[in-house]
Order: sequence, then C-alpha cells, then structure tokens
Amino acid sequence: MSRSIRSHCSRLRRSTAPVHAAELELLNVSYDPTRELYRAINDAFAPKYKAKTGTDLTIRQSHGGSGTQARAVIDGLEADVVTLAHLVRHERASRRRASCRSTGRSSLPNDSLPYTSTIVFVVRKGNPKGIKDWPDVVKPGVEIVTPNPKTSGNGKLSFLAAWGSVTHARRLGGRRARRS
Repeated sequence: MSRSIRSHCSRLRRSTAPVHAAELELLNVSYDPTRELYRAINDAFAPKYKAKTGTDLTIRQSHGGSGTQARAVIDGLEADVVTLAHLVRHERASRRRASCRSTGRSSLPNDSLPYTSTIVFVVRKGNPKGIKDWPDVVKPGVEIVTPNPKTSGNGKLSFLAAWGSVTHARRLGGRRARRS
C-alpha cells in the first residue's frame, strides 16, 4: 500500500473523533447515476451537521463509471466516502485499502448495501418494438446502448440482469416441458 494511502487512512481513522473545526471538507467518490441524489442529500445534510457541530461542511463529489472510480480509489484518490454501484467494486477497493475502516455490508443487517441500483429501459417514442422486459431486449432486431460493463457497475448489472432473464426463462421452460 502506498505511503499516501496509509497516511490518508490514518487521518480518516483519527477523524472519527468529534470534529470541532470551523470548516470540514469531504470527498464522496461515487458512480454516475448518483450525482443528483447525493447533491440533494448533501444539501440537506450539511446545514444539519453545522447546527449540530458548529462546523461548516462542504461535500465535494467525484462521479464516473463504478470501475473507474474504484480504480481511482485503489490508486490513491483520497476519498472520504466511497459509494459504488456494484458490490465487487466496494470489496475490491476495501481490500486494497485494508488499513481503512470498512463500513461495508458486514456492518449492516443481512450483509446489505444501503441503497439499490435500478436498470431502466428507454425506448423510442411509441415503443415500436414493444419492449417491456428483458426477454424483449434479446429479440432479433433489437439493439441496446449500455455503459461499458468493464468500467461501469450499471453496465455490469445490465448484462447480468439480461443473462439472468435468459437462464430464468430456460428454467421455467424446462419445468413447463416436464409438466406437459
């Protein structure tokens, strides 16, 4: 682990004590679709934090593909908070920065993450191909645009969801065939 990551992690551990500074700045490294969500959360949280502690809080945001963001943290980006789209990204960044206290899924009930990610289908006006669910997306003549699954958690989740719909349909088809 690089010296800069170790020193940053050490500062983070020390910073868990109550802060009595006039100003505090944090960096939240997250994935693209959360930009507006965290802007709203940060705007609501900062005044409450100021009222409770007397400290002005500024939360800077860094957004990009989940894999790209995880790589930046692993390579030394000094993030105070990391919120990524895919569990594997969280775990990889946490393992690489082992001296940082992790508040990952093991700290929550049922090994959960504190948010979900949703895949949304955006179709042409009038939905001429009748796309409503994953099996519709894999029909001949349907083309999709999705983020790169190597760098984007939602891109990876899109591929996994499509694959899951195919394997689920095959299992259901097999059960139907046996019942007939």
